[in-house]
Amino acid sequence: MPRLVSLRSLAAALVLAIILPAGLLAVDDLAAARAGLTRMLERYGERHPKVIDQRIRVAELERIPATEPAALRSARVELAVMLAHYAENHPKLRAQVARVQAMEEQVKRNPAMPSEILTARGDLAALGLRYGDGNPRVAAAKVHVAALEKYLLAPGNESRELRLARAELDELTQRYGAGHPKIKEQADRVVALEGAAK
Repeated sequence: MPRLVSLRSLAAALVLAIILPAGLLAVDDLAAARAGLTRMLERYGERHPKVIDQRIRVAELERIPATEPAALRSARVELAVMLAHYAENHPKLRAQVARVQAMEEQVKRNPAMPSEILTARGDLAALGLRYGDGNPRVAAAKVHVAALEKYLLAPGNESRELRLARAELDELTQRYGAGHPKIKEQADRVVALEGAAK
């Protein structure tokens, strides 16, 4: 269950990161966490595990700089919650630590790194730690990272949506081969976005 919650929160952070500026997003994250804590206190009381976890989230969001990318903030918050639940060598905790460290490394290299790449790099680090380099999941994650970096970091003025569509087409082509129905569907989507951009 913590892994599912972590993935949901990272996905939500990604969606918000695309829509909102970083400072505004951080303020909204903190306000939402505080409002959630208030609701939980009314419903559950002081000592309920959900309230304890939410207090950790609020404290971590207060500690993290508002200028930090949303995907990294979200990963740090989930790490703080996991630290309260798991022993130091628990595989889930170690995977989240690897995820956060990989994201931090990317932000050091490029503070404006797109959130999709941060998340993909974090996922790759976590999967690599859990399964090892030869695992098909790790290979698929590497393809995903490479496609995102190829299109999101490339110079040009194409829309983010078009760049992401091209990255997905590239990734699907490598995964399934050129004749797969998913390739045709995604290629049509890319053509439609290119037409709309003209």
